[in-house]
Amino acid sequence: MNLRTALFNAVLVSLAVLCNPLTLHAEADGPDYWQLRDVAKTDVLNIRSNPDYRAPKTGEIPHAARCIKNMGCRGGLTFNEFTTLSDAEKQLILKRRPRWCRISYRGTTGWVAGRYLKEGDCPEAERKRHSVIQPGIDPYNHTYLIDNEYIRLRHGYARESIPGSSAMIITELVYPPVYADLTADKDKEAVSVLRQQTGGSGTFYYLVVADNATPVASYFLGDRINIVSVKIVKDVITVGYLERADSQPMAARPAIKTRRSFKLADNVLVSSSEIKVDNQSGSR
Repeated sequence: MNLRTALFNAVLVSLAVLCNPLTLHAEADGPDYWQLRDVAKTDVLNIRSNPDYRAPKTGEIPHAARCIKNMGCRGGLTFNEFTTLSDAEKQLILKRRPRWCRISYRGTTGWVAGRYLKEGDCPEAERKRHSVIQPGIDPYNHTYLIDNEYIRLRHGYARESIPGSSAMIITELVYPPVYADLTADKDKEAVSVLRQQTGGSGTFYYLVVADNATPVASYFLGDRINIVSVKIVKDVITVGYLERADSQPMAARPAIKTRRSFKLADNVLVSSSEIKVDNQSGSR
């Protein structure tokens, strides 16, 4: 790290501690963990699927949350803009180019508005509780097989360009891994759910298994569904989620409770049952 970047990092941390409203560019690494500022006790900070206020909401962070892991930011002011422009000019740029930060909080990974973040911490005991990884396997840094394509995640995230297009394929691990020995080989596998966006309106969810052997083919669960639970009893994986009826438009809120069971057989996920319950009159 050169002196210029080091000084900029120091400025970022100092401003965060002082709760300065200015937002800086993602050239700075920033702290390991964030906490919230300017969020009322009765309010939450929304986690979104993309760095955009119009993007779908994927989670919430309460005002007093800790251990909000910093996974990098984009937007905001460049070093040159920060050091040369007036406050009024800086504010104009921030309106056009707001800062967004990718975070991980209690198993949910997504984007939040950087203006609501400041430097935080994460006590060791709490950090261990929220980042349990079985020895020998790391599902957040693993290669998965989705629609015959190998996707390598780094810190639970992958971003790839689509040839001949400005769109990006974004793949994220969005459910905390559940560990179990699915193949009776005395080694545990990690089961989770990946969310993938391919530049269109769809948001696709896949059941995945991280294994030390050949990558296991994923199982497509649905488009724009809401994952509720992933559980394992012995060698049976059960996934609970909300989806729409076949006759409903994709813009409708998922409200049909669905539960599906899977087994891992010969390195392939096999669906063994499916139960649906109409819950359209239930609470949000």
